[in-house]
Amino acid sequence: MKEPPQSIASERETHLLDHVDAISNQLCQAVEGGFDFHVHTDSDEIALQKLAQLNNFMLESVRRTIADLETSREKLESRVEERTQRLNLVLTATNDGVWEWEIDSGDMLLSERWSNMLGLAHEGENQRLEDWLSRIHGDDRSEVERALYRHLDGLTPSVNVEYRIRDGRGAWRMVLCRGLCQRDENGRALRMAGTQTDTTEHRLCDPLTLLPNGTYLEIMLNERLSDRRRAPMALVKFQLLNVASLFDGVAVNDALSALRRLVQGMRRQIPPRIPLVALPEHTFAMIFDSNSQEVLEEALLPLESLLAEPVEIDGQQVWLSHVSGVAALDSNEPITIDEWRHRSRLALANARLSDVGTRRYYSEPLRQWERQNSRAEQLIRGALAGDGVRCFVQPIVDASSGKIQCFEALMRLHDPVDGIINPGAFIDVAERSGLIAPLWELLMEQALPLLKDAAVRERYGETFLLSVNLSTRQLMDPNLLDVLIAASERHGVPYRRLQVEVTETSVLSDPVKAFRSLDRMRAAGISVALDDFGSGYSSLAQLTSMPMDTVKIDRELVMNVTSLPRKRHVLAAVVALCQRLDYRVVVEGVEERDTLDLLREWDVTDIQGYYYAKPLPLERLVADFPLPRPHRRRDSNRSAQASPSTT
Repeated sequence: MKEPPQSIASERETHLLDHVDAISNQLCQAVEGGFDFHVHTDSDEIALQKLAQLNNFMLESVRRTIADLETSREKLESRVEERTQRLNLVLTATNDGVWEWEIDSGDMLLSERWSNMLGLAHEGENQRLEDWLSRIHGDDRSEVERALYRHLDGLTPSVNVEYRIRDGRGAWRMVLCRGLCQRDENGRALRMAGTQTDTTEHRLCDPLTLLPNGTYLEIMLNERLSDRRRAPMALVKFQLLNVASLFDGVAVNDALSALRRLVQGMRRQIPPRIPLVALPEHTFAMIFDSNSQEVLEEALLPLESLLAEPVEIDGQQVWLSHVSGVAALDSNEPITIDEWRHRSRLALANARLSDVGTRRYYSEPLRQWERQNSRAEQLIRGALAGDGVRCFVQPIVDASSGKIQCFEALMRLHDPVDGIINPGAFIDVAERSGLIAPLWELLMEQALPLLKDAAVRERYGETFLLSVNLSTRQLMDPNLLDVLIAASERHGVPYRRLQVEVTETSVLSDPVKAFRSLDRMRAAGISVALDDFGSGYSSLAQLTSMPMDTVKIDRELVMNVTSLPRKRHVLAAVVALCQRLDYRVVVEGVEERDTLDLLREWDVTDIQGYYYAKPLPLERLVADFPLPRPHRRRDSNRSAQASPSTT
């Protein structure tokens, strides 16, 4: 018996629902994120098979899409990783740390590299802006805040500010901060981010010696003077005077290595906690926590002993010379950084005028010395600008004949208030300041016409020499001979009637250059005289090696020579030695007849001094200086001194 149609339809519907439910159960895997399956059905219903096949098509499409997304994600992650590595490489190479400032919350994110470059423990996020600013140097903080807020307000295109910040070791580092502000579509600031670059080595390190530089010294001075519990201190400066000797005739790299080895040795000779700072002109500075000369001497002696030893370079030994200046402070002495540094410079400058190895301590007399130097420089500049350079001359007389052998041109300055100023008040300053050259040129312009002046030629003849003094700076000028010849030709006088006078000190400052210059002048026919021989330290060895024609014996050996037997013996020996070496001998500072008598007994003829004439203004020479008569030894029974014009 057949089932009723209603029963058959109900059974088919139930069958379809079961299969649809089975397909739905399978699709539940997709809801849970799984797409790696196939929908299947064992129903013969075409519609169910189509539904299963359609789901399978969709699943396959989803799987392909997921695979494509995964591939894209991997590529993106790879690119991000590559970019991150590149960014880290750049940050590492530039020693940069990253910072971010969330404007609304005020939180700061300082990267681990930011913390590492300052030697700080990394604290991650949730720091405050104040945590950053509190480490910045007090003189720089306001500038940093200003740079941040000016950019935040839209007044500057970016943040770009350099400042000093204290690191985890308590030292100061110099950093460069850059940053940009992120804004929404309405221009409202959301956050600011940027980098911090460590520029310490560039800003605070001396590239020649690799020591801290002058900027670092200024930071140290500021810290010391701002400390309320300030102890007695001393700023010490050393200067190496002839570092150029290291570089003479050797490779630059070898000389630089030798200098750095010396600097390392210097660093080891001072207490470890005291930085050695390099300043310009091969000067070094230190700050000691004491103002006691005894303590400072004990601390500095090892360093001075080291500097007294030769430096080994390219198989040769080079000795360096040094001087030092000390500016000591009491604990309660009010002073500025500029004044403290100025005192140390003043002490060092004064030490340079003394022997090598000299150490000078600042004192008030040094301040007076500085004022005098300043006054002298102003006097020189005023004379140069206002036609204040004057030429005086003093004769050198052949006592045996009364003939004029030479006129020495002497420089004087005219001051509107003080009148004629002697060279002792300005020559040293002129040489140190470099003003000696223009002074000398003006002197020569006045002196050279003497050689062709008609009245002078008629009175004193036409064979006398014109003698001019040379400074160290002029002696080292390779163009000196050309300058002398050009000046002589410009005035129409023979340059062979010139004599140059040099001191032993100026020659020994660089003997090789000095000898070369003197040899050239003598070869051209210009005479050379060694001036002031016997004043201070004089080396008899120079008499055998220096290229010269005349030795001028200084008045220091002549004063009181008739009353001091020991001095007379020394002068007699010097005169005899010079005569045996075939030098022309000129004795300076002769003021008395007895002295002249004694010199004539030793066959000295050329005399310069007040006995014959004081230095005379050029325009008064003929009027005030009559031609002397030949010297005749007076009768020993006569006690009165005859004047040079009647002897």
